[in-house]
Amino acid sequence: MEWDKRSQAITVVTLVCFFIGLSITVQWRTQTEINRMASATSVDELTTTLIQTERSKEALTTQIDDLRSQLDKYREGENSKQTLQQTLEKTRLAAGLMAVEGPGVIITLDDSPLAQQLDTIRKNDPNQYYIHDSYLRDLVNALWTGGAEAVSINNQRLVSTSEIFCGGTTIFVNRELVTPPFIIRAVGDPKTLMASVNMVTTSLVLKGYRQQFGIVFDPVAGDKVQIPNYKGDIKFQYAHVVTGDEAVETKP
Repeated sequence: MEWDKRSQAITVVTLVCFFIGLSITVQWRTQTEINRMASATSVDELTTTLIQTERSKEALTTQIDDLRSQLDKYREGENSKQTLQQTLEKTRLAAGLMAVEGPGVIITLDDSPLAQQLDTIRKNDPNQYYIHDSYLRDLVNALWTGGAEAVSINNQRLVSTSEIFCGGTTIFVNRELVTPPFIIRAVGDPKTLMASVNMVTTSLVLKGYRQQFGIVFDPVAGDKVQIPNYKGDIKFQYAHVVTGDEAVETKP
């Protein structure tokens, strides 16, 4: 009886150990398989991710190259635009189409107050009591010779096509009527401009007329001389632009 109980106990223990061992074995194999599959899955996923990353990198590199190319073109365009703008500004400045300010001289001329006294002027040449267009032209030419960068008479900006002439007893500048006092403004080196003005014969004549007949002739230097832009039309009836192929050197 005792043997039977002992035999049953051994059998039970054996079966328990068997099932425990079998369970451990199955669990180990299952975990191993899971790890193997997980590892395989991780490698595949990493490989796929790496490939996608490389493709994304190539796409981004291409986009960056395109953006750099566009940026270079934009910079070239901006540089060209800036250069063109600077050239246009210099051209407009040289043509007198822009108002300017700078150091220079201001020359004031006016008829003599004695010109209204008929009895007085009859004793002398009446022309000696008035400012004439030739005086204005001579002084303006002296200013250009002295390096003036801009000149105006009574706010009429002088350009390459400007005219100074008289019609009867009136003076026209840019075909606009100007009346005394005549204010000539010029921008440039004040010392050079003053020296150039004082050297012309007209200045000597005007200084003499100022003392003898009372006309106004007052050239002074200035730190901030303002000159307006030219407001008229510039028309060329006969002159036309010569292209590079048409340009030829003419003999004197």
